[in-house]
Amino acid sequence: MTSNGTLKYGLRPTVRLADNIAPFAALFTLKQDDPDGHAKAIADLVGTAEFADAVSEMALIHVFSLSRVGRDHIFFQTNFDADVVAYFEAFKDLDTALREILSHFEGEPGPDAEFTKLLEFIAAQQVDVIAYFCAYPELTVTQIRRDADWRQKMIELQKSLARPADKTAWGQTASAL
Repeated sequence: MTSNGTLKYGLRPTVRLADNIAPFAALFTLKQDDPDGHAKAIADLVGTAEFADAVSEMALIHVFSLSRVGRDHIFFQTNFDADVVAYFEAFKDLDTALREILSHFEGEPGPDAEFTKLLEFIAAQQVDVIAYFCAYPELTVTQIRRDADWRQKMIELQKSLARPADKTAWGQTASAL
């Protein structure tokens, strides 16, 4: 559980499934000058293709969610491959986006803060995850992507072997194509 003391950056340990997937959750307070504007700015940033590509490139994240709670708070939850410290250190590749997101929260470290200060700020907002579920906790993101790639290749092979090529052949199911 999460009561085993603190880790690097002040993060607390969290539960792990299948010795692989770990969760993290935090509750942040939006800046009070314009909570709606700050929430929209975060949504706009996270909704970009560039942000999605950068997170995808990390090849660690199963779930990444920012949810507005009431008027003033954002609840961040994520499930990922690796332990919580390694996960947050991987965000170094998202330094600019991370700074932009954090700039919308009360008490954020500021645009010129060292990267470790960003992680310490996130850790200070951590809430305990007591339980969560993942359908395939023993699989890593890389394994899931590899398996999905092979599945897609098999579907394409099946389609190429279908006679006639542009129609479902007798005995084939449309769902298999």
